[in-house]
Order: sequence, then structure tokens, then C-alpha cells
Amino acid sequence: MKPCQFALFLFISASLLSAPALSHIHHGAYKSTILEAPDNGSFTWTGYYAGLNVGAVSHTMNITDTQAATFNATLQQVTNPQPTIGFQVGYRRQMDPTRTSGVYGVELSGNFSNARFSKEYGSTFAVYQLSSKHELNDVWLAQVTGGIASGRTLLFLAAGLSWTDISGTTTNLDSVPFFDSFSVSKKALGTAIGGGVEYAFTRTLSARLKIDVITPNSYTTSDDSGNNYQISNSIVQGSVGLNYKFG
Repeated sequence: MKPCQFALFLFISASLLSAPALSHIHHGAYKSTILEAPDNGSFTWTGYYAGLNVGAVSHTMNITDTQAATFNATLQQVTNPQPTIGFQVGYRRQMDPTRTSGVYGVELSGNFSNARFSKEYGSTFAVYQLSSKHELNDVWLAQVTGGIASGRTLLFLAAGLSWTDISGTTTNLDSVPFFDSFSVSKKALGTAIGGGVEYAFTRTLSARLKIDVITPNSYTTSDDSGNNYQISNSIVQGSVGLNYKFG
């Protein structure tokens, strides 16, 4: 599944998840249930929070032969969505808890996965024969968040920096190689944008769905013959999680 298709799938899932919550807001403006009545006036999104999440991540790596010395092309390598698990901590402030209003804050999150890719290119009778493998291990995000809250439902956007841990190698299997191998391993800084929806069941417990598009900075690697290759990556990560608000 390509990253754009994966992101679209996650966006549709978020829309379906948010529909019941938004319907609850619409009807809650005119009628409150007995269970909600005691604390409707005191609920706020303001406070520190922490939580856990699970989800899926898709990773695309592009390897470009910038000197056209070996395979003279860009190898696009896309992993199928793989499981990820992680946590998030942050702080939010709601501008006016008594009515629909803005919410802003900061969040740090870390997710861990083993999104692996492995493929052989060419053949023994071709110009080249390559074996390429890579793996996405960790994704860390530091983001500022902003959104709008209506009662117990929060719609939000997030933007900030990413740090990713990617490992892997590309090896020439030809008996008369242009090169032996080169590494695509990198712990790279980058950017991340995302968004989602969160619904609070109680004053302290809430559930959310979040989607992030992560773009690590591109980098250059060299093989043992001195040829250069440019590596660029893009990551789409979707997760569902629970948050606990302190205070």
C-alpha cells in the first residue's frame, strides 16, 4: 500500500471515528444526560497528560544513484503497514472551558516498530544484481498542538520535529561488482505534521485517533568504491490511544 493511500485510509478512519463524537456534541447542546449533568460545567482540557497508543506505520525509502555509476535509477522501496506501539506525554490549555474554544499545547511521543523491507533487483544476467534491506525502528516526535474543543470532543492539528532510527544495507550480488555494499542506516532529524480527534469519557480519561506524516531529512551515503547515493524517506503513522489527564 503506497503512503498516500495509507494516509487516506487513516484519514477516513478518523472521520468515521469522529462522527459519533460530533453527533454527541450536536445533541448535547440541547439536552444533557443524567450521567454528564454533574460535571458538564467543570470539564476542561487544560492539564498535563500521558498515555499509550498502538497503530500501524508505513515507510517509503528512495535510493537514488546520483552518479549513475551502478543501477542508474531511483529504487523506491515501500513497506506494507506494520504494527507500532508507543506513548505520549504533553500539556494542553483550553482558552475557555465554558464554551467551544481553542486548545493549544505541546507533546512528546515515541513509537517503536520493526517495519522491514527486503528485495532483490536484477539477475545474474543483468547489468547488476542487488539485495536491499532496511528497517524502521524508532520514531520520536516533538510537536506543538492546536485545535478546537466543544465539550468533551477535541479536534486538533500538530506540527514539529521528528527523529527516526533507520537501519539497512544494499549489497551487490554480482560476481564482478561495481561495489560490494553501502549502508542506508541513519538516525535522522526531520519534520512531522499530523492531526486527529480525541473524546473524553471522564474528567481524566480520553481516547484518540492520530495520524502523522513524517519526513526525515535526506542524506548521502557512499559505497566502498566511492560512488554516492542519495537516501530520502517518508513515513505515515496512524495510532489509537488512551490518555490520562492529571489534576
